[in-house]
Amino acid sequence: RYIAQPEDAARQQLALQEFLFDASGVFTQNANNFSQDLRISIRGFGARSAFGIRGIKLLVDGIPETTPDGQGQLDNLNLGIIDRIEVIKGPSASLYGNASGGVIAITTADYTKDYLTLKAGTGSYGFQQYQATGAFGTDKANYVLHGSFATSDGFREQSGFEQYNVNGKSNFRVGENLKITGILNYSNSPEAEDAGGLTLEDVTDNRRQARGQNVDFGTEEEIQQLKIGASAQWDINDQLTLENYQFYNYRDFNGLLPFEFGGIIDLQRNYIGHGTSLNYKIASNTLKAGYDIGFQNDNRRRFFNLEGDQGDQTLNQQERFTSIGVYVIDHFTLNKWLFTGGLRYDYNQIEVEDRLLGNGDDSGAIVLNTVNPSIGISYAWFKNHRVYTSFSSSFETPALSELSADPDGGQGFNETLDPQHAMNYEIGFKGSPIPKLNYQLALFLIDTRDDLVPFELEAFPDRTFFRNAGRTRRQGIEIEAQYAFAIPTIVGTWNATASYTYSDFEYRDFVLPSGDFSGNVLPGIPRSTASLQLRYGTQKGFHASVQSSFIGRLYANDSNETLVEGYELINLRMGYAITLDKVQLRPYFGLNNLLDTTYNDNVRINAFGGRFFEPAPGINGYGGVEVRF
Repeated sequence: RYIAQPEDAARQQLALQEFLFDASGVFTQNANNFSQDLRISIRGFGARSAFGIRGIKLLVDGIPETTPDGQGQLDNLNLGIIDRIEVIKGPSASLYGNASGGVIAITTADYTKDYLTLKAGTGSYGFQQYQATGAFGTDKANYVLHGSFATSDGFREQSGFEQYNVNGKSNFRVGENLKITGILNYSNSPEAEDAGGLTLEDVTDNRRQARGQNVDFGTEEEIQQLKIGASAQWDINDQLTLENYQFYNYRDFNGLLPFEFGGIIDLQRNYIGHGTSLNYKIASNTLKAGYDIGFQNDNRRRFFNLEGDQGDQTLNQQERFTSIGVYVIDHFTLNKWLFTGGLRYDYNQIEVEDRLLGNGDDSGAIVLNTVNPSIGISYAWFKNHRVYTSFSSSFETPALSELSADPDGGQGFNETLDPQHAMNYEIGFKGSPIPKLNYQLALFLIDTRDDLVPFELEAFPDRTFFRNAGRTRRQGIEIEAQYAFAIPTIVGTWNATASYTYSDFEYRDFVLPSGDFSGNVLPGIPRSTASLQLRYGTQKGFHASVQSSFIGRLYANDSNETLVEGYELINLRMGYAITLDKVQLRPYFGLNNLLDTTYNDNVRINAFGGRFFEPAPGINGYGGVEVRF
């Protein structure tokens, strides 16, 4: 488990990567492609994603952001309102259900007092960002409102974006025992361009160029999204607490891909969710039981892409995903021992209604049921130290967008795709040997079957299809440490964090007509990563931090024929808080890639024709000021 709390206003706030870089077991790519979105993997789960976040459950203020079929995006959430991020590593399906090979739970800022904050920033490659946040109310009823605008021309040709966000959060207390939270989110991204993947020769020739075919077909996406929801916590008595949430999410997506047949996507999504849990606590035992219900309805259409113009329709189908999950979790403490156990049953029904019947009716339905257990034991073996061991399982259905990507070019779903299943075994240590020093050490083994693996075809460049690998084995070590200290001769405090991850991930059984890949390393995940961050702050308001990260070599394809070299990055940011009467000014400044390292922001797994590479920018900077009233 990893917890991040934004400690200053000096972050650029372009991608969630800025908050997760020092979390062991977590690897991020694609922070500069706002059409494909940030790719996040936790112990390898999520590495397959062609766009958005897969295999990882996303929660924002306790409400799922991940759809029932396992798709997740955070392009509707402005990073300026994040208060806390919790990362749960390893399969967690006994509590969270489908696509929970890891969990990222985000908490947005709550009301503490009345305030108004205005922020403006600028940076390299035409980057501009403007934010306004206001909070008002009382302890009984309060509101936090946030609006933002961001734009950039992008480092590469045809990689710019423009985005507007509005977020609202309200809290109401009814009596002493009931708390109700409401959320509202609207996002409009009228432009997010995709420069495409390049070959090694293209990168050597010009790192900033876009792939020619992406330029010809005008590859980009346009999104509008609206989400409203509410949650409640009712403390019935000292032993019983009832928690409940419900929400509605609408997403309108239009995308252009760099090929003709089906190269324009028009998607409207309606997503409704509801969940309830009851917590019962007596003495040393806590029991939690509940259910989650989700219904996703996607209206997906594809058209010919005639070099940016819409042609005839090639696909028209209604896709529905219904999920119902019931679970029970128990925590029992006995002296220095903590025992946990969980069990969850999930019912998933996937349906497709073919509305383009000129070539036959490919409508159909699939039902996927699964049971996932978990068990864990923890022992406080010494003062401020704890050892634990656990077993958990997970499953992951193909997402609707992955099922609809049929390599044979047909309508309906790719019926050859099976769900992915995983078994996780873990042992770890954590503690605090001396004051202000905390550490975590985890060793894990994960066996999976039917891994969902991406690939491309020559006829559909930059369109990702999926197939199942037989079995994989993932073994790894994760180490994290944090230390806060003070140097007597210098006014101020220091905080150091460090992490290291070793990932030995390989195919145990994976045979294709093109070859036997059994024993090969899983692509897209480096074997070693490490990070070190040093932060300094004074009581007078100055703060600065230096982040250093090392990313080891990784393979770009299942055959392990293409090895991508590792790299080291150093980022610097600093700021100062100046108080003038009742107004506080916070100027800030940052430099990314201080060493001007040449590296790739993203590696497209199994891309056809060797177009694996999306180059990252060299040294670049940003700065701005925040005014708080």
